[in-house]
Amino acid sequence: MKNFLYTLNLLLMTSFLFTSCKEEKTKEKPKPSNYTVIIDLSDRILLPEQLDKDFYLIEKYFKAFEKKARRNLVLSSKDRFSVKIIPQKNSPLNLDHYEDLLQIYLDETDVKDKNKSLLALSQSLPKVLNTLKKEALFGKVSNTYFGVDIWAYMHDNGKGLSKAGFENIVLVLTDGYCDFESQDHVIKDKNKYTSTRFLNELNTSDWKQISESKEYGLLPIKLEKNTKWIVAGLSGKKANDILQTEKITYFWKKWLTQSGVSVSKFILNGSKTDMSSNLLEQLR
Repeated sequence: MKNFLYTLNLLLMTSFLFTSCKEEKTKEKPKPSNYTVIIDLSDRILLPEQLDKDFYLIEKYFKAFEKKARRNLVLSSKDRFSVKIIPQKNSPLNLDHYEDLLQIYLDETDVKDKNKSLLALSQSLPKVLNTLKKEALFGKVSNTYFGVDIWAYMHDNGKGLSKAGFENIVLVLTDGYCDFESQDHVIKDKNKYTSTRFLNELNTSDWKQISESKEYGLLPIKLEKNTKWIVAGLSGKKANDILQTEKITYFWKKWLTQSGVSVSKFILNGSKTDMSSNLLEQLR
């Protein structure tokens, strides 16, 4: 009997150890993070404190990235962070210069330089953003800014923002409008456009029903399904249209979904505190 119990205990212990080892092997390692910011520096930045809000969100976004990069040993981190500025006609900004200063790819950084590089960006980020703020405000009136082509930028670069094997999160800082001084290059396919000017045709209370029956919207593009998109700063331009932000959010959600995205979140323009709290909540 004693031999039987001993053998049984030995078998149970062996089975437990085998199962534990198997579970340990099958447990997936957490993916490295790829944090990207896309910023719209069109005439929306003329609104009081708009750039202060944008850059405050970028700093909070970077801090969340930095925390993830340091969650284990930073020496083994492969996390990535970058800020992308949408090109704008007649803008004097040197986009390549600022994008170089506002990025860090730890998967491409030598082990001996990772901690130093991460610390350097953490310390320089506020100064670089402050300089960018001064240069981005190159005009005092709306007509000075041609407008940015968000649709074209996303069409040309959207899929490239996602990296295979990474947890990809894209933060877009924009009011949500895709309008320009000239509409000559706007593409149309039935009631889908590369501009949001169609919003002007939806001024009645049943705008959503009309838009669905006539299939209004932005032309879909191709984006990676598992990349999480956060669009922050959405706001209306028409004071007498209280549903403007609802419309913008609706059509952005529809656009991203039709473009293949499974998770998209939206943050309306508001105070720095409210927007940053909302952002951090979306990153949890």
